[in-house]
Amino acid sequence: MKHFRLNFILLTALMTGMTALSTWLAATGLYPQAILSGIVVVIAALALWRSVGKLKLTVWTFARSMEVNDTSISFAERTDDPMLTDTLATFNRCLKRYHAATMDLETRKQYYDRILIVMTHEMGNAITPVIALCDNISKHPERWQGEKLAEAIDLIASRSRGINRFLKAYYNLTHIPDPTLATMDAATFLMRIRRLTEAELQSRGLPEEICRFITADAVNLTLDPDLMSQVMVNLVRNALDAVADTENPQVVVTVSVSENRPCITVEDNGTGIDPSLRETLFQPFITTKPDGTGVGLYLSRQIVRRHGGELRVSGPAGKGTTVVVQL
Repeated sequence: MKHFRLNFILLTALMTGMTALSTWLAATGLYPQAILSGIVVVIAALALWRSVGKLKLTVWTFARSMEVNDTSISFAERTDDPMLTDTLATFNRCLKRYHAATMDLETRKQYYDRILIVMTHEMGNAITPVIALCDNISKHPERWQGEKLAEAIDLIASRSRGINRFLKAYYNLTHIPDPTLATMDAATFLMRIRRLTEAELQSRGLPEEICRFITADAVNLTLDPDLMSQVMVNLVRNALDAVADTENPQVVVTVSVSENRPCITVEDNGTGIDPSLRETLFQPFITTKPDGTGVGLYLSRQIVRRHGGELRVSGPAGKGTTVVVQL
């Protein structure tokens, strides 16, 4: 179909001319020549039908591919007809987008299947001993008296709080609000994070000198202060967890500009990222912390993405971690 327009014009002109010639020859009694001209008209008509048929085949192939989810085909876009070229390019774009949407849907399905498996596993682990304990108390009440009964109630309450914390984490995971953007000075935002960090340090019994805050001059940030504060506090907490066993712990929060985009970096000199955890770093409900829910990094990344930015984590094992929030 590279020269579709040219072929269509030439074949149509040939058919018209030869039809007129055949008619004139027949009218003048030159029947053999008229028949030959008629044969040329038929051949031109067949060639035109074949050319149009290729276009119909292209449209049919596109429709059929969409119907059977086959996005592996591609149409050559170089033709002498701008409209046809644009149509073929549109077909290719549609196929690419459909392929991307299909892959995204499949990824999301696998992702939520994994979440469901993890949730079922965690909920089962939490509630099974509670059920077993309640059954035992119901069948043998005489065995559960005084201090032993108090311990059983405390265990049930502890497990119930764990289930409640897990369900709240899942709620937060699926109810991330849209950011209400505002422009503020980076130094003002960092001061806000510093105050929140000071409270975190006090609760851990750590000196304020562990955390340092650095910002470039005249940097403005367009963000939702509340949501992004939640992200930063979570990243600082992770950094503090990472430096817990470090001899000279340091956490540095820096605001800078990279490629004309503001960046907030959180660096620590802690234990780094375990290579076995890199693949699951942003998957919810997967954590190595005893009291963790495994949704912190996932929520942080989703909030940053709702700001139109990206969150990246890097750093070799044993040599600290760097988290970059690029807005």
